[in-house]
Amino acid sequence: MPKIYIIGSVGSGKTTLAKRLSRELNINYYELDNVTWEHNPNGNDRRRTSKEIIEIFEKIINQKDWIIENVGKDIYSLAYKRANTIIYIDLPKRILYKRIIYRWIKQKLKLYPSPMKPTLGALKQMLLWAKREKQDSKLKKLHKYNNKIVILDEKRLNEYKYVDE
Repeated sequence: MPKIYIIGSVGSGKTTLAKRLSRELNINYYELDNVTWEHNPNGNDRRRTSKEIIEIFEKIINQKDWIIENVGKDIYSLAYKRANTIIYIDLPKRILYKRIIYRWIKQKLKLYPSPMKPTLGALKQMLLWAKREKQDSKLKKLHKYNNKIVILDEKRLNEYKYVDE
């Protein structure tokens, strides 16, 4: 019964890895941004209240198995305790920036779905988030979970296979 929490910077490949593991293991994955935000077709997204977020999140992590992915927001810290495996994707800043810009261009051209409007301000914000993660990595705060952390660099990310212990 895998319970996998994937964290990393914006553009690190969290969703791609979550989708792949979901297919391989035949279990659901959840993008926690979709827990934080209620997306509306008209573009007027609403940030859920803390109470709503916690209710939805707890329903997810109380399931027998799951894969969740997020940048490691504090509101989701209970997942660190509940997870069997915490995967931290650690890519160099230059690769993150390249991926973020490439994805933004695809969003601009409507080739890649995006809940956010792909504005220059949104691009700047994503690059800033990536820079901050490289300066103050979430990994530093997870030392008490070292026994269940898997750190993936670019090569290991593409080769990673989950093994239930």
